[in-house]
Amino acid sequence: MPPHVLDGYPRGWFVIAFSDEIAKGQAVPLKYFGRDLVAYRGEDDKVRVLEAYCAHMGAHLGVGGKVVGCAIQCPFHGWRYDGDGNCVEIPYAKKIPPKAKQQSWATHEVNGVVLMHHDPTGAPPSYEIPPIAEFGSDEWLPWSKSRYHIKTHPREIVDNLADKAHFAFVHNTAIDEFEFSVDGHTATQRVKGRAFMASGGVDPFSSTTTYYGPGYLMMRMDGLMQNYMLFAHTPVGENQLDLRMAVMLKVLGDRKKTEGYVGLYLDNLKRGFEDDIKIWENKIYREPALLCDGDGPVGRLRKWYRQFYGASE
Repeated sequence: MPPHVLDGYPRGWFVIAFSDEIAKGQAVPLKYFGRDLVAYRGEDDKVRVLEAYCAHMGAHLGVGGKVVGCAIQCPFHGWRYDGDGNCVEIPYAKKIPPKAKQQSWATHEVNGVVLMHHDPTGAPPSYEIPPIAEFGSDEWLPWSKSRYHIKTHPREIVDNLADKAHFAFVHNTAIDEFEFSVDGHTATQRVKGRAFMASGGVDPFSSTTTYYGPGYLMMRMDGLMQNYMLFAHTPVGENQLDLRMAVMLKVLGDRKKTEGYVGLYLDNLKRGFEDDIKIWENKIYREPALLCDGDGPVGRLRKWYRQFYGASE
């Protein structure tokens, strides 16, 4: 496809909720990829995602809909749909119409988040999101979470992975070593540097940051604190997205003391991230970008990202 064309929505796994945001027996209305959706958690603890509006007369399944077993019941006339979108019961009818079906999407739950797979052609997933071995361990705190609604195209966020030069000007960070690589559906940045703290201190750090597909990024950082950071962005509509950000700290001796660091650590992270948001929401996209030799491999990253648009191969 031409290098400037990123039509529609990308293909891959996208976070639609943190796991604790959808309780067993709960139905939640969502809007992603320009569509109204409903996510619900059945009695088997699995989350399903269907199109929101009932095939019968158009009621929203996520607004007053009832979870019954592993199906969802329409609040208007009681039609029930299973996780594949099939109508499995109409309480007042002897025969279910053949067209009584909702579109469904594959889901996966890992690392404390719920993901749905989006592909405009309906193709199945071609990769998986790997589990974090330490997630849920007593040696690590749970996610401290935040969420943003950002008015930008996801390509702007993805650019950051290869943009070496912006660290100094946006994040007050000196980069001493910078590596970038791509491998199939993954793109990885490895960095060593020094973060200059607002308090006047310096935090030497090293990090490995990987995109698994176009919208799920995981960072493992070693510095004053050892941590994992999640950055997961999901398109809502054209040039709008939800971004979920979370940090998970390793317990340093005393769990209570480490818990006391979380709020400050997340606040610092959010302040730096919000500096990015100001830029993303007030810029245009240059393609091709006018690059110099110190910018980093932005062009190579953009070529990698384009694979998630257009027809599935």
